[in-house]
Amino acid sequence: MPTMAARYMLSEYWDGFLPVDPAVIARAADVTVEHDPGLGEAFGRFEFVDGRPHIYTNPNEPDVRQRFTIAHELGHYALEHGNWFIDTENEFSKVQLDTVERQANLFALELLIPSCAVEILLGKRNISSFRTLTEMFKVSDLALEFKLKKLGWAP
Repeated sequence: MPTMAARYMLSEYWDGFLPVDPAVIARAADVTVEHDPGLGEAFGRFEFVDGRPHIYTNPNEPDVRQRFTIAHELGHYALEHGNWFIDTENEFSKVQLDTVERQANLFALELLIPSCAVEILLGKRNISSFRTLTEMFKVSDLALEFKLKKLGWAP
């Protein structure tokens, strides 16, 4: 379900260019995206304010982290997980035991690293440099490694 929800968002709001901009997609889906310097150690937060969905990111985090956080929080919205989430490093760990957080992470991976783009870049354009791919998708090494393994393109 997370992958299909992300693919729906991509089909509705993505311009087809890399890297995917999760903030543009969120705003196109009528979700407000803002920085919140008061998040402390948290990477991001999702909540409804006056009935409208809002995503907040920690501006003190690196750009790659903020992009993943926006995509993750958008996943909470798209997957109808509820009203309020504050996400810290625990929710972004390699081994995620919480179903809701795992779903939001899978959504974020598909949104930021669309399977169709991976197939084209690796399968048809023969781009095999891990570094080049992380730069093209503007994601962390961990995110790309996980996605490539999931698709059977182990680095």
